[in-house]
Amino acid sequence: MIKYNLDNLLKNKNVFTYREPFTHYLIDGLFDGELLKTFNNSEILKSAKGKISSFNNDKELKIGISHINEESGNVYNVLKYLNSNEFVDFLSKLTGVNNLIVDNNFNGGGIHLIPKGGKLGVHIDFSRAIFDENKYRRLNVLLYLNENWQESWNGALELWNDKPSNGGVCVKKIYPIFNRLIIFGTSKNSWHGHPELLNCPENEYRKSLATYYYSNEPGDDLEIHSTVY
Repeated sequence: MIKYNLDNLLKNKNVFTYREPFTHYLIDGLFDGELLKTFNNSEILKSAKGKISSFNNDKELKIGISHINEESGNVYNVLKYLNSNEFVDFLSKLTGVNNLIVDNNFNGGGIHLIPKGGKLGVHIDFSRAIFDENKYRRLNVLLYLNENWQESWNGALELWNDKPSNGGVCVKKIYPIFNRLIIFGTSKNSWHGHPELLNCPENEYRKSLATYYYSNEPGDDLEIHSTVY
């Protein structure tokens, strides 16, 4: 499933740890690329067995597929691994957030498909679990599936130092290239998005998997709120 030894990654975490504008971790090539290629076709992803949600407003244009089950084959297997005890233990040791709780229905996560002209405005994430508002959202993991992605297509994940309307600016851009994993905390300051309209070909999507992790203990965002733009 994965190519690297997670204990060795932890020993060398400074190599892929970044502090600005907020702490995040960037790991390229973690998964077996041939495995990811078995489902990174847009049509295969759209046919995954789950709950389809479409968003089309001034803040976002995307397709989301959650509640993915085992009938979806390898895409389900990868998502299941991201929620496995082995990987969650790695996340806790990496970030210092203990007793993480997974969401096996992938509410708000799962598969994300962004078409040409799509975007996701700069935001901070919803702060509590959809399945239990007494559980605090603590970590995000995004796995990008885009082979041969061109920078001219836009779609970089932008990390901002504050809300745009407060004068915040983009500090870092991370392009969604194939087999790239990014991990970061859910906090009141983790402003992020990909606000530039996608300029990819009509038959392309910006493709990613997303898993979110929760805790009974709060981080720095104590309020109950949905996504804040």
